[in-house]
Amino acid sequence: MMNHLFSKRLFACIVFTVVSGFVFSAEHIVTSPDVPGTIRVFLDQGNTLLVKRSGEEVFRVKLGLKSSLADYDFSKLTLSSSGSVRHVVDSYKAVSGKRSACGLNMNERTLVFSGEQGKQISVSVRAGRDSFAFRYEINGTLNEKIEFQGENTAYIFRETDRFRVQKRELGYEEIYHEYGSSDLGGNTKEYPVFFHSADKNIWGLVTETGFDGTYCGCLLRTVEGEKGIFHTIYPDRGESNGHGAVNPVTVLPWKSPWRCAVIGTLADVVESTLVDDLAPECAIDDVSWIQPGMAAWVYWAYNNGSRDFKVVKDYIDLAADMGWPNVLIDWEWDVMGNGGNIDDALAYAKEKNVGVWLWYNSGGNHTGVMGGPRDRFITHEAREKEFAWLNSKGVKGVKIDFFGGDKQDMMQYYIDILKDAAAHKVLVDFHGCTLPRGWARTWPNLMSMEAVYGAEMYNNHGYMTENGASHNTTLPFIRNVVGSMDYTPTAFTDSQHKHTTSHAHELALPVLFESAAQHMADRPSSFRSLPDPVKQFLRHLPTAWDDTKYLGGEPGDSAILGRRKGTDWYVGGINGKDDKRDFEFRVPGRRGESFSYEKIGDGENRTSFEISKGTAKAGEVIKASMLGRGGFVFHFTPIE
Repeated sequence: MMNHLFSKRLFACIVFTVVSGFVFSAEHIVTSPDVPGTIRVFLDQGNTLLVKRSGEEVFRVKLGLKSSLADYDFSKLTLSSSGSVRHVVDSYKAVSGKRSACGLNMNERTLVFSGEQGKQISVSVRAGRDSFAFRYEINGTLNEKIEFQGENTAYIFRETDRFRVQKRELGYEEIYHEYGSSDLGGNTKEYPVFFHSADKNIWGLVTETGFDGTYCGCLLRTVEGEKGIFHTIYPDRGESNGHGAVNPVTVLPWKSPWRCAVIGTLADVVESTLVDDLAPECAIDDVSWIQPGMAAWVYWAYNNGSRDFKVVKDYIDLAADMGWPNVLIDWEWDVMGNGGNIDDALAYAKEKNVGVWLWYNSGGNHTGVMGGPRDRFITHEAREKEFAWLNSKGVKGVKIDFFGGDKQDMMQYYIDILKDAAAHKVLVDFHGCTLPRGWARTWPNLMSMEAVYGAEMYNNHGYMTENGASHNTTLPFIRNVVGSMDYTPTAFTDSQHKHTTSHAHELALPVLFESAAQHMADRPSSFRSLPDPVKQFLRHLPTAWDDTKYLGGEPGDSAILGRRKGTDWYVGGINGKDDKRDFEFRVPGRRGESFSYEKIGDGENRTSFEISKGTAKAGEVIKASMLGRGGFVFHFTPIE
């Protein structure tokens, strides 16, 4: 019956709803302001939201929320009022990310629905040129307690759509599997949901953002036999070792996180900053101390390397040699030996003018991982003590690992860490963590989050050996769209399991994968043995960008992106297929702008480079080939 109900298509021009003395037409309730009509949202049968792009249906949203105050079954609620359309314009300067000048330009309308005993719930709906968002709002009695008991929210896509989405994994370290509408299966999945129409005329991504600690991170369930329907659910009770309540509890008034979608072309999806744009504004008055940058990473090649002072010292030397501002000393640094301890390492890094990040276990009952140091951030008092110690030692940042799922208390834990770290001017990188949900705008000391099946997986099993190249091409279109991604890229040598990607493919990853703290994976001897032009490229590569442009590719096939820092453009491309192929892209930049460039691409084999130079104008087509699982980078410098 449900499938039949939501498969019915009604003509908006002839459907009207009479509510409380006024007529509310099923013509759009809100439309995009900057390109009118590109995105239109309609209130359809059963009080569902119907989202269209240029007149074509994209998906529907079934609304529903259960609480201790009322069961808000929208199919039974009455639309009691509809506010006027409000133009929401916002602009801000991002400290890091894919673009420095960010902003929001959307129209918003708030619909108020009433049910039994006069209980009311509002839904604020927004539409932009390539964006859609909505959230629930409940006012009620000031400071009245409310417990949420579940959602009936569901996204209903067309039966011809295709998807890439992860199966549920606590740290979001999964492959973005490809599905058709009819083979989604009966299991739990997680945001974001990447989708496209059968003719690839519409591409999009659905996720959630704007978390303030009053709600849990939600998951998605697909049901065997249903086609293209994703049901919103709460985290499983067993997450966090069974600790923490499943049902969120807060007080009124309350606003849910934004559920949002980027809808349009592949360029619209890749270049979007919507997740941060919808989040609360920056909570830090002075951000001058927040400095993104590259770092040598003591872990990938030596799993227990941070226990060994001589290994740590070599990575500090690498950072100094490469001109990278930082080194990340990973787990078990608290038991460092072989000639020195952590104090000796910090003193040596200071001598070499290299900033230090330290790894921590998030600790607490929510994780069974005992590797240390742990339990130093679990309470405000513990955080204050540890951050004060870090300040006294001149440590710049912390990488905090092994969180426990997406329950409300864990969402609050992330926020508490960021807030206390900001007070002590400490940078933060979350690992073994949830998906970015807009916190980088509110707390820009958040440099990156893992939540990705990254280079670390070469340590664990052979899947990345066979599938890494193809998987890498999905990440700029899905995971990296929603926030900085600590994939820990660029390893030319092998760890426990070998690479099959080319050296040029690896070199392209820190261009394609945006992360304000870019932790470089390979061993020092490997970086030191690179040809000088390759070392120079890595020495000067930015990690925070002024602009990002999609230049080509599709998930699972290839990816070509351009990123600008100042007046320079960096272009990275990778081939996800096994065969050598020819590619082309248009040079980014302003019309009439001329560049000199250096290209570093695949040589005759997987481990060699071909380096060339040339000139080109913005808009000019550049042709370049890549080996199977290969890649290339270009550095474009304006000609004065």
